[in-house]
Amino acid sequence: MRQPHNQVSMPINLREFCCEHVSVSEVGDGFQVLFEKTPGCEEGYVLVQRHFEFPDGGKCYLETDDQEFCGHFRFRGAQLSRNRFQMVFGIRPVREITVFFKTTDSAYAEVQRVLQIMIPEIRLT
Repeated sequence: MRQPHNQVSMPINLREFCCEHVSVSEVGDGFQVLFEKTPGCEEGYVLVQRHFEFPDGGKCYLETDDQEFCGHFRFRGAQLSRNRFQMVFGIRPVREITVFFKTTDSAYAEVQRVLQIMIPEIRLT
């Protein structure tokens, strides 16, 4: 696609995950959501964490099986629907992860609650 002359094209790295297992943890001021291909699997996972005991500049810790997508990031955008979580983060390159997942209604409600705490600007669709 051709960019208008006043926009800068930025490189973007994309990853997609299909996860059968989702878990949520909350300990003190720390929160996490873990999406896994299968429970305990070392590949095909996405971990999002945030701890509020110290100022963090709005950054979450993100971990996947790909080192290019790991670290502390402020999300440029995040969107959650019943079976999909999408996040955009990083600068040069911009990175995007989409997680397709299956879970129960009660587990989804907990995922939504915790992601809204960690990422207040998340868009629910």
